[in-house]
Amino acid sequence: MRSITKKSPAIIAILATAALTATACSSSKSSSGGSGTGGGAANPSTSANGKAIPAASSNDINAKDVSSLKPGGSMTMAIDQYSSQWNISTNNGNELDSARVMSTMMPRLFHFDATGAATPNKDYLLSADESTSTGKQVVTYKLNPKAKWSDGTPITYKDFVATWKAEIGSAQGYDIASSVGYDQMESVDKGDADTTVVVTYKTPFSDWKSMFDQFNGAGLYPASKVSTVDGWNKAYLNAIPVTGGPFKLDKMDPTTKTVTVVADPNWWGDKPVLDKIIFRAIDDTAAQADAYNNHELDVFEVGPSAANFAKVKDLTGSTLHYAGGPDWRHITINTQAPALKDKVVRQAIYQAVNRQQIADVDLKGLGTWKPTILNNRFFVNNQTGYQDNLGDMKYDVDAANKALDAAGWTKGGDGIRAKGGVKLSLKWVESQGIKVTSNEAQMVKADLQKVGIEIVETPVNGDDYFDKYVNTGNYDITAFAYAGNPFPVSSGAPQIQSVTDPKNIHNNPRLDNAPEVDAALTKALQDTDATQAIADANAADKLATEQASLIPLYQRPQIWATKSTLANFGSFGFQDYDWTKVGYTS
Repeated sequence: MRSITKKSPAIIAILATAALTATACSSSKSSSGGSGTGGGAANPSTSANGKAIPAASSNDINAKDVSSLKPGGSMTMAIDQYSSQWNISTNNGNELDSARVMSTMMPRLFHFDATGAATPNKDYLLSADESTSTGKQVVTYKLNPKAKWSDGTPITYKDFVATWKAEIGSAQGYDIASSVGYDQMESVDKGDADTTVVVTYKTPFSDWKSMFDQFNGAGLYPASKVSTVDGWNKAYLNAIPVTGGPFKLDKMDPTTKTVTVVADPNWWGDKPVLDKIIFRAIDDTAAQADAYNNHELDVFEVGPSAANFAKVKDLTGSTLHYAGGPDWRHITINTQAPALKDKVVRQAIYQAVNRQQIADVDLKGLGTWKPTILNNRFFVNNQTGYQDNLGDMKYDVDAANKALDAAGWTKGGDGIRAKGGVKLSLKWVESQGIKVTSNEAQMVKADLQKVGIEIVETPVNGDDYFDKYVNTGNYDITAFAYAGNPFPVSSGAPQIQSVTDPKNIHNNPRLDNAPEVDAALTKALQDTDATQAIADANAADKLATEQASLIPLYQRPQIWATKSTLANFGSFGFQDYDWTKVGYTS
């Protein structure tokens, strides 16, 4: 099975594939990466047994010049779930595969290369200039006057204003995944024309290039649809009414669970090579591997799954692609659960779980990729800025037992600890059929039994995993992945900052009182010097380690299998997709 992944203006979650980012059926969300504050690194990271994770400055996409590709054709790709919410800036829409689908149809202000460096995407953005001459940080966007929405409306400052007001409007009922960056904006105004946008920040924001951009898990939506609370929350619910990209919606079929997009004839940029892309929901990654083997899919995200890797590694006419991107797997602890409000309990879990064993089991049999423990919530192992921030939370069962004893958690006749009527029996929620998460549950269960903590494995429907459990706090402990982007500080912040609005959060651990973490994050987000931003992000991460609400496991391998004739697609690392260039050599 896959691991779930989630994404957002912060991190995106991934659900499935043997192991960051969080999709519901394949558990994954999104985070990490860095442009300006620690994007791709030039050097590979050496794992415990001497093998190297691919360098962050490299990727593997069978890059070809578009002129050499055969025009037309279609590509079929599996997604983990058939989503209901297609506004990916909302809590329930903020999932990796939803973002992938929408990235074919919505504005992308910047392109990011293999190192994570950003350049304006001329299809939408002619220039973006930052100035501090007024004493405040001011960013001026010059939009391409040819850019327009699928309903014919030009893309203008009005769309930026509407998106900004929604992103800071949780108190008014706007459902948002994160307000990071948007909440530092003082104003969003029209410049000298409708296609000039002037954004003034109250305080400096180092990752300003992440704002209004689809690659960051959020994105620009049309003012005609999202200017009201009802529009923001519901216009893209079970519908994709207006788009603004090289592809447009052809059809959505809830019966076959497919979303089909086709090249938009009104697209003003370079014509896409492909005529059509079909996204087909298959929540079991073993079934995805079988579908790929049967030529029902043209690409398959193998991810960290030895079983699926074995199924596809020797296929004729297929190519495996490797990259070390900003994606990572973790254990999330719900700090609002009665038994987990006590930081001592969370720290004991951190110390009692053998993370190296989990990494060894999850990542076994993946070719040259070797398991390496991750001890950072902002930067992955091969990335500029990474440092080991584990501190006192190293694997130590004796220390965990002693800390629980000292805190008054005593073992009963059944071996389970309790205190004040609260029992350390924890509900481990997992997406049904995700084998990697179930395997992890068994390992964590065995580890925690040694310190008097019980784990009760609770499988749930994959389509409900995030919407009804993780996002609502209906769990005690779980595991999924975060999918990253080139902005490690702003994307990582929402996962560890204090929750201020329990209805609209991206902080899945729901920690509501971490003032020292908040202060460190505030400083990191306001740093305009990249080196200082990295230092302050690591300071915040050290404090987050002590809070023990989000336990990193390992950098999640990006492993894709594709038809050997497919070009400009595969394992992208820190680079974004350019769907106009994807096509076949023959």
